[in-house]
Amino acid sequence: MASVDASQRGGLTVAIVGAECAGKTTLAAALAARFSAPWVPEHARDYLTHRGAYTADDVVAIARAQHRAEAAAVSGSGLVFMDTDLVVIKVWWAVRFGGSHPWVDTALNAALRDTRARRYVLATPDIAWVADPLREHPNDRPLLHVRYRELLDALGAQYIEVSGSPGERLERAADAVTRWMAETGSSR
Repeated sequence: MASVDASQRGGLTVAIVGAECAGKTTLAAALAARFSAPWVPEHARDYLTHRGAYTADDVVAIARAQHRAEAAAVSGSGLVFMDTDLVVIKVWWAVRFGGSHPWVDTALNAALRDTRARRYVLATPDIAWVADPLREHPNDRPLLHVRYRELLDALGAQYIEVSGSPGERLERAADAVTRWMAETGSSR
């Protein structure tokens, strides 16, 4: 498992999570631009574009790659945005395969306990569904949203929920990020 060394501590990682087609990528990119900070795209999209059908081993490979990408991004960066993180993988695993995966659980718990602050933006699926060959649950988004909220609560994660237009989401999330930066003493 990739770890975050002492030179990377003291920063802030903000992960945008939520159901499929909830505007996570748009929001991550907009926040990164607003704060002139790096962002890590969702690894699953690139991985699955070249594969089509996937197995449990593929989801673990995606989780490990997403985790490595995060570790690389936080190196020397006070503020980093993540378009998904292991919370998304944990929900995906539970929905697709049932239960949980030990590596995902261990890595997620380590990330949450790390001295680098981690906060979440939970995107509400109140925007129109856009069909995409990689998306699987057009009718389950409200139930998936509840799963994300319940998981974040169970993990004791600090988060906000954002809804509405892309502009409304961005403003609400940006206000939270500014507050979180002040609370954690993080810089860009």
